[in-house]
Amino acid sequence: MKKIKKKRKRGNLFINASPEIKMSELIGEYASDYINMGETMEERQSYLSSACRAWNIAVLPERLRKEAIRRNIEEYKRINPGIDDADNLAHDLRKLIQKKLKMVPGVEKVIIDAALEPISDTKYRISIVSTDQPEQLREMLPKAPILTK
Repeated sequence: MKKIKKKRKRGNLFINASPEIKMSELIGEYASDYINMGETMEERQSYLSSACRAWNIAVLPERLRKEAIRRNIEEYKRINPGIDDADNLAHDLRKLIQKKLKMVPGVEKVIIDAALEPISDTKYRISIVSTDQPEQLREMLPKAPILTK
């Protein structure tokens, strides 16, 4: 029996609702140690967002990655004036990009949104919205914080 993929339409972009690759599980494997560096749910969400930005940068052609990292660091400094850890973030982004490229080099899905859903005081579920049609994301950029932060 052929597996039927459900798709949800968001604007002109189709998002696979039951993908063969469960991105939430993949991101959990890829970034759980990084996410768990956060002590609060808010901090963990921030680490998840950074990991997803690194993932999206890794999907870019290699020639565009350095500029994407630079823009992310500029935006981080703008949003967090007075915080002096931008070098740490740049280091983390580079490490996470390398990890993604080594772990799953052929997976080119772009993460549109990512959230942590608390299950208990010590456990959470990762929820990911992704697409394999990144060329259609330009119209969604204002709506996609993972892509613009």
